[in-house]
Amino acid sequence: MEQVISELPPSAYVIFVISLAVIYAVQRFGLWQGQNTEPASDKALVASVIVDPSALNHLSDEVKALRMAILDVVEVGKEMTKTESHMAIELDRIREEMRIQREISRRG
Repeated sequence: MEQVISELPPSAYVIFVISLAVIYAVQRFGLWQGQNTEPASDKALVASVIVDPSALNHLSDEVKALRMAILDVVEVGKEMTKTESHMAIELDRIREEMRIQREISRRG
């Protein structure tokens, strides 16, 4: 997991950190609201402990979608790196050819 996170381009890393911050804030805000309300009865206390599985499933699906989006961003970053590498090689070749042409012009 650490290796995947360390390989993220800066934009994906920012999105990842923001997503974690939102999840943390929602959790803290929910706990804060829960602490500020008083349970009406023992039944309400038991009901508040039970977690809605559909909400967890929905959140799980959202996390999977976010993970896929981050992996797509990482893949795009890798493709851009390859393209930039090829461009650098070609620019180096063009520079070398221009140097050779300059030498030929100067000697000729």
